[in-house]
Amino acid sequence: MTKASFLQEKSAFHIKFPEQSDLAFYKWFTQQYPDAAIGWYYLGQEWTSRGEQEQAIAAYRRAMQIKSDPYADAARDAYHDLLRQRNRDAWRKRLRLLGAAALFLYALFAFSPGLLTDSPTVPAATVADGGQKGKQQHHVEVIAVPSTMDNARLQEQVKRYLEARRPALTQPYTVMLVPEVAGMPLFTPLPFYRPQQVRGLLRYNPVTKTVIEAKWFDGSNGSKDSSLLAAKEALAREQEVLQHILILRNAVYRHYQRKGTLPASLADLTGAYPGNSLPQIPTPPAPLGLERYAYLPGNFHPSHAWNSMRDILPLPGYPEPIQPLEPLQLHLYEASRILELRSGPHLVRRYPIGLGQNGSTPEGYYTILQKISKPRGHDNIYGTRGMVFQANGYAIHGTNDPDSIGKYSSLGCVRLHNQSVEELYSFVSLGTEMIVSPASAPLPDWSNPAPLLLAAGPKEETPHVVYKWLH
Repeated sequence: MTKASFLQEKSAFHIKFPEQSDLAFYKWFTQQYPDAAIGWYYLGQEWTSRGEQEQAIAAYRRAMQIKSDPYADAARDAYHDLLRQRNRDAWRKRLRLLGAAALFLYALFAFSPGLLTDSPTVPAATVADGGQKGKQQHHVEVIAVPSTMDNARLQEQVKRYLEARRPALTQPYTVMLVPEVAGMPLFTPLPFYRPQQVRGLLRYNPVTKTVIEAKWFDGSNGSKDSSLLAAKEALAREQEVLQHILILRNAVYRHYQRKGTLPASLADLTGAYPGNSLPQIPTPPAPLGLERYAYLPGNFHPSHAWNSMRDILPLPGYPEPIQPLEPLQLHLYEASRILELRSGPHLVRRYPIGLGQNGSTPEGYYTILQKISKPRGHDNIYGTRGMVFQANGYAIHGTNDPDSIGKYSSLGCVRLHNQSVEELYSFVSLGTEMIVSPASAPLPDWSNPAPLLLAAGPKEETPHVVYKWLH
């Protein structure tokens, strides 16, 4: 895409959505045109101007993966400039800390009245995170790999990738290699993908930079392999925890966007309708050894609200994804009748949907305004859950006609299977963004993780209201 076409898209976007920022446009553009490096380049520039270095680096990396595009070269230069700047900043910080430490030690020895005595040991329960780090768990990383590459060469390529991408890890972990699917990025972590086929398993030690063990599978020969079954179980546990934390971070962040303050406690997110952001607070799985997830609102920084969510709701037991999590967004692709739940570059869920006849589902940018459990309508027409995204009658809801999913059959609302809308209701909080596009979904196939449901209670129901959504 030329710069002139890009600027025309930007101008049209701001005419249609004058209240939206440049950042909102760049995010929208990269979703619509994921193979246009110019969008990722300007998204990186915007993140850089906001001081969000990690977000900028992730955007530049996406641009660099697009071949034969001049903006991929520009992104590469910007990427290396940003890395150099980050290294300079890190050295300055280290020098300041060393200087402060030296000054402290000098003052301690110069002005101490006598011999230093041992300070009392601080009990583990008084540390800042309340002891909520969780037990270290078995980390599993899923990446797609070329289907035509032989095993020996593939192992060398994966080893090279691991040396570059996970330098900070110190514990051995498993890499699950899955055959590439059209549109799926290669050699890129897929934290919310449930593999149906597995090409190989590599056990890697990041300290010694060695592959401890490698297993390769062709066809069905791995379906009952004990190491593969164990890796899939470990992956499912990790995905559960990661999804819990993503749900909580998104809900807290959207609460801050709507009200200007953080909730005093996570329980505040589970209020009665219409203040019900979440049905309930997820409970950590037993292997973590936690009663609840840590919530540390004192770590909040308004100048980088989303990035500070990592410190407010730390991910226990597992490393953060290489490509940082971002606030949840819904992306609806009309041409494909597909609804995707995304966290920045990560596809979290993908659902088939039913849409409005004759283009009656409105295109554009919206947010989730209300969430209703068991919305009332004639003949249970709205299914088991509803989420209003436009005040004049448009909602995402379930259905009493499952055969309508995948078709243009409503008056404008978005229909899902009831089990799908119940899961989506569990993820999506009030204020979550929704983008409706006439385009086709960029990825033709996807395998969702195991279902995740947070049970809704009576306080989220509105039994005295009969809805007249455009079903």
